[in-house]
Amino acid sequence: MNLSAGLHPPSPPVAELERRIQWPLVAVGAFLVMMLGLLGMAAWSSWAPSPPIVGIPNDPDVRAARDLVSAIAPPGSSELRFESEFLAAAGAARPATAADAWRIAGATALVARARARAPGDPRLTLCAAHLELARRDYAGAERGYRSVLYFGDRCPEAHLGLGLSLALAARMERDVIYGRSLELQSIAQFAAVRERDAPYLAAAYDRVVMLARVGRNGEARGRAAEYLARDSTSPWAERLRGIAGVGSTPLP
Repeated sequence: MNLSAGLHPPSPPVAELERRIQWPLVAVGAFLVMMLGLLGMAAWSSWAPSPPIVGIPNDPDVRAARDLVSAIAPPGSSELRFESEFLAAAGAARPATAADAWRIAGATALVARARARAPGDPRLTLCAAHLELARRDYAGAERGYRSVLYFGDRCPEAHLGLGLSLALAARMERDVIYGRSLELQSIAQFAAVRERDAPYLAAAYDRVVMLARVGRNGEARGRAAEYLARDSTSPWAERLRGIAGVGSTPLP
């Protein structure tokens, strides 16, 4: 009589053991493949360039707001360049008038109404920041531009507007050290606009102006040469030659 047969159940066949072992391995393998796929998608989304934030929404309130402020040049545009599809790019330097304030207030209300319909559209945040700039609320403009740039370096207009806001705020700052910090920050924002971006020449011009303002004359000359290689005949080019300290002759 085999007593061990009653104490131990018969062993399953070898094939059944192999099947029981392989199924957990298959599940683990599938899980690892899925995780690697998710990691690959995350890496691609962080590496792949996102499309830039440009233009304004095709919204009736935004178009009406743009019509209200289309003739209002931002402050400082007599010294620094500015380009935008929403706010005027250039204009005669003059103090803000009551009519300007009324137009800016009306445009602000229209943009706010558009933002209520599309709160996630960064182009509307950009429009609102442009209006803060036109209102000469440089701190408000800075917050708006930085909020557009918070989720990525994808908006050349925000870099340009932020640089202008910082440069203008620096002129009003009584603390010399902090004012210098604002000026250096503005240079960094102008430098962040790439050659392929629409407002590149405006940002390159402003960069030279600010480099000269902070006393970095050698770098200003070099950046002026880069600018003049692309634009050597416009009134802006002639002004840049004077700002960079090269008179009226092109840089070598």
